[in-house]
Amino acid sequence: MPLTDHVALVSLTRDVPTRLLLQAAAAIQKQITRDFAPYWGQRVTVDAFEDLESVPSDYHPIVIFSATNELVSTLEYAIGEERTADIVDDFERGEMTGLHMNSFTRQPFALVAASDTWSVTLSHEALEMITDPFGNRLVAASHPIDSRRRVRYLLEICDPCQAIWYPVNGVPVSDFYCPRYFDPVLPDRDRYSFTGAIERPLDILEGGYLSWVDPGDSALYQLGAGEPVETLVADLDDLKRSTAALRTIVDTSPVTPRVTRRTLRPANTAFTATGAVAAVAEASRGTGLRVAQAIRSLAAEDGRAVEPRLPRTQGSDDRD
Repeated sequence: MPLTDHVALVSLTRDVPTRLLLQAAAAIQKQITRDFAPYWGQRVTVDAFEDLESVPSDYHPIVIFSATNELVSTLEYAIGEERTADIVDDFERGEMTGLHMNSFTRQPFALVAASDTWSVTLSHEALEMITDPFGNRLVAASHPIDSRRRVRYLLEICDPCQAIWYPVNGVPVSDFYCPRYFDPVLPDRDRYSFTGAIERPLDILEGGYLSWVDPGDSALYQLGAGEPVETLVADLDDLKRSTAALRTIVDTSPVTPRVTRRTLRPANTAFTATGAVAAVAEASRGTGLRVAQAIRSLAAEDGRAVEPRLPRTQGSDDRD
């Protein structure tokens, strides 16, 4: 039986209160169980915790924050003052909304800024943490521009379609690509991302990007949507000097595209995506009201549980 991964969500900011965190945890758990697992075949639990001290030791934490001073001391201890200052500066200028790190005890860890796209970023980080916890997994396929060349792509399943979202329980979550995204051919009727927004292998949607290591020079490159040539992220010497995971290097690079409210857009295939939050809230209120009425009716019976009565059928015996 395959092992189960466990993801812990923790909010250190009042901008994401417990109520919203629990809603996001439920939505991402449903997304993983219903949408992600059939393609990637992994068993995962997602749970919200009040603080980091409450997270069990075998969970992968994803921490949401808004005040950078909440994290500075921890980051400085793990990665040093200089890198901490750069990361904090990027977060404060809005150039980074999510960051995957495993510098803390060499175990997977992610940070998410409490921006106006936080639930999509949270889903993005959770899915990528599950598929590649340590941020170094590579998949070989053709070069995105020159098909005669072969490169090794960093397995970041949300990056090419990171600007696309769809609703789960009314909560916006990130689209992700499917395993056939790296296929060398275009078969009839196949899905390359869950929403169908990606229509062919190695497509990069507006606002997204791909990252890879070129075997020719062992450097790390990136290509954004619509760009004619790739961009160097880190050469071999840069990679030699760094102990960070490849995903961390990509996430902290100034050339990496960021998701913003302006670039984020719902999938064309998502039914009533823009009204999903209000629709789910209205349905939840109705359900909550019915449950409350049921509880009150039980309480009205002097605290005694009421046995449900089945409806009489025609010809039934009226005697007890």
